[in-house]
Amino acid sequence: MTTDRTELNTIAARHGISLTDVVPVAFEQRMVELERCLGRTDIPFPIAADAGKQYLETARQGLPFAIGSLSEVMVDLGQYRNAQRYEDYTLEEHLSWACLIAEQQRTKSRYACQEYLDGEALFAIGGTTIPDFYLLNARIYQQTGWQLATVNMIIPAELFFTCHSQRFFPVTTFMRPLEQDYLQEPDIGHDVAGHVATFTIPVVAQVMRNHGVARNMIYDRRDELLASASDAAQQASIRARADELLLYAERIYWFTVEFGLVMQRGELRAFGAGILSSPGETKYSIDSPKPTRLLIDPSQDSDLLRLATTDYLISEFQKTYFVTEKFELLESLTPERIVAIAKRAAKLPHFSWRDVAPGDTVLNFGEAAISTSEKYLRLISQQPLDDCVTRTAIRNLRMIGRGLQADVDLDRCWRAPMVAIPTAILEWFRRVDAEGQFSSQVLRPLSNETW
Repeated sequence: MTTDRTELNTIAARHGISLTDVVPVAFEQRMVELERCLGRTDIPFPIAADAGKQYLETARQGLPFAIGSLSEVMVDLGQYRNAQRYEDYTLEEHLSWACLIAEQQRTKSRYACQEYLDGEALFAIGGTTIPDFYLLNARIYQQTGWQLATVNMIIPAELFFTCHSQRFFPVTTFMRPLEQDYLQEPDIGHDVAGHVATFTIPVVAQVMRNHGVARNMIYDRRDELLASASDAAQQASIRARADELLLYAERIYWFTVEFGLVMQRGELRAFGAGILSSPGETKYSIDSPKPTRLLIDPSQDSDLLRLATTDYLISEFQKTYFVTEKFELLESLTPERIVAIAKRAAKLPHFSWRDVAPGDTVLNFGEAAISTSEKYLRLISQQPLDDCVTRTAIRNLRMIGRGLQADVDLDRCWRAPMVAIPTAILEWFRRVDAEGQFSSQVLRPLSNETW
């Protein structure tokens, strides 16, 4: 990071900020504000007096914020536990927040859905300094019943959704480098400035919680099967099955909570935190001709299955966005339905993030879009493919080559029948795969009906 004030002034001015405003609120003043906040009763989730008193005392002692403690529930983060040491943030880190927020607010005001903007105003997400998690956590709890849990890195999906089941949201404590728009791993700019406002959209918050409950259903069943497993190989298979099911549930989360678009008054608007935390991707997701945009009705199994069977990458802007017709349709994403769709997805061929399939309702056919069969032709002709397209093609060819399960009827899974893979391609693939050309790719088709 730079420490030259002249350069910092130049960076600040470039984003319409005065460096003199990038000054954290003093500790004592933050404590006064926290005490005032904890005493509020005109909110949906008032904080019990005893819990608020202990919470305030912990903050006053200068102990770093780790996990919200305003309710009777708790979550174990294990090795991923972290804490926010607020006084340790540098001027450059606060300026990075200020610059990102300034750019986010410009794009959010134009492209975010109204419910998201209302939520952001409620928490006063913005300003020129990184939020103190003690105060932010109290405000979040009072409005939504959710709390923050600080982590030290990207955590496993299993733990991420465990947190959701208890209404905890994992947040990191580091800030991206100055003027970096897009980041593969979550930082405060994503976790706080991207996600917090979504907690106030009731149906989105419920989808988040439902994914946590779905995780519990999957892993409770895993534990039941492990209890009667006879050997290590069987135990490993059971664990792999659970992780695979959660992967497909996670894709539903990815294309809604993280990268979802919604129609409002005849226009596209963003509500996904992954989109709105990146000013560049916010504009790209709605205005750019490059990505494909598909209209979906999540209450229809065929459309929800489309999400669960679509692979993606996190290394760049998304190639396909799914547009929900209206928020109310997300109410259909119950835990039971998420798990049921994940089980079906495990038995089916999948789509890459570039695929446009028969039956898709296409709002925009992106510049990177391909047909469902084109990936196989590119694979056989050794044309350049990204990792998502490659692994999807290999998975599908292996699965279809080995034969689908008897209860799978591809013509009834989506809105229209898929184009059959030519026999010549399947025969070519069997030969080269047997020779070990794709040995690093692993396929785990779900076959255990007890799941």
